[in-house]
Amino acid sequence: MITDLHLGGSEIALVRLIERLDRGEFESLVVSLMSGGILAERARAAGAEVVSLGVRPRGGWVVAVARIAEVLRRFDPDLVQGWMYHGNLVAYLGARFTDRRPAVVWNIRQSLASLGREKPLTRIVIRLNAWLSRRVVAIINNSETSVTQHASIGFDTERVRIIPNGFDLDKFRPSPEARAAIRREIGVPPDASLVGMLSRYHPVKGHDVFLRAAMQIRRALPRTQFVLAGPGVSWANRDLRARITASGLESSVHLLGTRTDSEALLASLDVLVSASGWAEGFPNVVGEAMATGVPCVVTDTGGSAAVVGQCGTVVAPNDGDALAAAVEEILSLSDAERTALGARARERIASHFEMGRVVALYRDLYQSVAFDDAATSASDGPVRVSA
Repeated sequence: MITDLHLGGSEIALVRLIERLDRGEFESLVVSLMSGGILAERARAAGAEVVSLGVRPRGGWVVAVARIAEVLRRFDPDLVQGWMYHGNLVAYLGARFTDRRPAVVWNIRQSLASLGREKPLTRIVIRLNAWLSRRVVAIINNSETSVTQHASIGFDTERVRIIPNGFDLDKFRPSPEARAAIRREIGVPPDASLVGMLSRYHPVKGHDVFLRAAMQIRRALPRTQFVLAGPGVSWANRDLRARITASGLESSVHLLGTRTDSEALLASLDVLVSASGWAEGFPNVVGEAMATGVPCVVTDTGGSAAVVGQCGTVVAPNDGDALAAAVEEILSLSDAERTALGARARERIASHFEMGRVVALYRDLYQSVAFDDAATSASDGPVRVSA
């Protein structure tokens, strides 16, 4: 159960999991509460059934729960997996209205530095999650920070399993060919430094902080250019365009909008920046960049510091000066030193966050819940998972 299947870190993580689960062991149904989104076809290609309910952001939730219960009765799952707060809530409610009462597992995909920063409806949904958290079989968090922050507002910790995000090292890897191709596409000279930030346009992501840092980096290292990509990150975004113009960076910033070739974009970079101010869980793009051999500078939010370890730089949130200094330090390394730093980052991903290891953790959890929990019973066929 997920809000939608638009391009985002949490949505990509779900689809990657479905793509890697053994179809002989698992049959999957994905229920998108709102629209299908760009990732729906990838989920279908991986063998999952996808149902989009078209629920409006305001209203329609009672009808949605009724429809979900109908879908679940037809699919007859062994296990229902909620994905993010709204998905968690409807996973629990929908499963309660089925005859077999399948086991329910939740997945919390973000940290929670401040409940007050969330939208009013989301705050209510989070509070309901906390209240109901003792009634589900397991709760997956993707970082220790997320567990601690959610426990502070009443989430149960006895049912928690920490499963980090996983990364495909065959897909995300250094590629001189992709590096050259992307730079030709956007007009960046081969010998220029390229700093990137790949994320949707939202206050939490810190585009304003990134641009403040970019101004300083540009003054110190004039041959540096910057690439921004993600939903809402285009010249059609008036707010972002105005920020860039005010910063005097029009000639050195490239806005690419939504892209589906993140592996190529990352390979073109010298440094990847994650400038989030709060609520960052386990940033996919940081793990992807590290797997690609790209050094990262991240803000100390959520699980970002734990992902980077000693293979990048961590700075305080909302500190453009510190962000700029950290990027400048990496760009000032020799090519050999920066390559070695990127190689250590890739090795860290291989050692701790390789996709096969992460999928195995989900597989073991799903098998144990589906066959050992009193709410379900084993069958001769594959485990049926509704997510």
